[in-house]
Amino acid sequence: MKNKIISTIVIVILMSTYFINVSLAVPTQSEIDALRREQQNAIAQKNAISEEKSNEKKSLEELNDELDTLNNEIMNLQNQLNTLNNSISEKESEIEVKQAELEEKQELLKKRLVAMYKTGGIKYLDVLLGATSYVDMLASFDALERIADADTKLINKVTDEKRELEKIKSELEEEKAKVDSVKAEKDAKNVELKAKQKEKENRIASLSAEEQEKEKLIEKYRAEIQKGEQEIQAEIERNKNANKGQSTVVGSIDNSNGTLGWPLPSAYARYSYITSYFGPRVRPTAGASTNHGAIDIGVAYQPVYASESGIVVTSGVVSGYGNFVMIWHNGKGQLYTAYAHLSTIYVSAGQTVKRGQQIAVSGNTGVTTGPHLHFEVRSGGSRFRKQS
Repeated sequence: MKNKIISTIVIVILMSTYFINVSLAVPTQSEIDALRREQQNAIAQKNAISEEKSNEKKSLEELNDELDTLNNEIMNLQNQLNTLNNSISEKESEIEVKQAELEEKQELLKKRLVAMYKTGGIKYLDVLLGATSYVDMLASFDALERIADADTKLINKVTDEKRELEKIKSELEEEKAKVDSVKAEKDAKNVELKAKQKEKENRIASLSAEEQEKEKLIEKYRAEIQKGEQEIQAEIERNKNANKGQSTVVGSIDNSNGTLGWPLPSAYARYSYITSYFGPRVRPTAGASTNHGAIDIGVAYQPVYASESGIVVTSGVVSGYGNFVMIWHNGKGQLYTAYAHLSTIYVSAGQTVKRGQQIAVSGNTGVTTGPHLHFEVRSGGSRFRKQS
């Protein structure tokens, strides 16, 4: 409860204190933050495009497999059709032969009967009347009957064979019609799948082009952000060298009242820059606390100043905090200030610092969701130890 009260008082004092301007010839943080947001948006869009492209490729592979199977089926059906067509052609040829044979036999019989009649050849009546005996008559009649029966049987045999061939041909044509129907369906499906295949290939090509454009845009943002951060860091180094050995006062602070100075340039002394207040909160990311013992100020790569004179008791990497500095403000009891997630540290443990002296540069180390300064005030808090 005591820490909560102290932290609340510190925030009110800090935000109501008047500061002098610190001139930094660097790009504005809001511009760099805007670029980061645009870059993240472009990355999200590229990832969505890449995922859609991957899905389309998978779908195309499945479609290609389906087309391969379908083409094999169509090829088999075509082979069946070719076989059936050959069989039908063979039966047609055989039928033509039988038809010719039948016509030949019929014509032969016809000619034989006509010739016998015109030349006065043997007739049934003549045979019967010319017989010398009953036995002779029966023999002559039987001979004529056998000749007629032989011709008739031969004609009937050829007719039956022709009829059987026509039946087989009809069955083959029915089977061919069924295969033709199945093949027509497969051909139509093949045309449909090829259209889908072309559509997916075009979509994949379009997604690849979009992916490349997003990659170029992401690289452009990366270069601009890197350039801006380098300019900020260069300006920080120039200020550090210019103020080397001097106490840089960043605010109008009444030391007699025991107040603390704002730890960042006065340009970032608005409530809108505080992204997380002291006290209970929803865990912002894995490993972060749900009971926040500080305030988070949403800035990146800005000078960090000692809020009050004192002795640096911790300077280095601390689990979860990343690069971390803690100052004991001797002469003010058990009052400590801590600065976490720093990108660069300029002080070491045991060093005496003055109020307003630059001690570090804010950053994005440790457990964070983005660049910011974790600013913590403790009363009687335990000291941290540097971790390797």
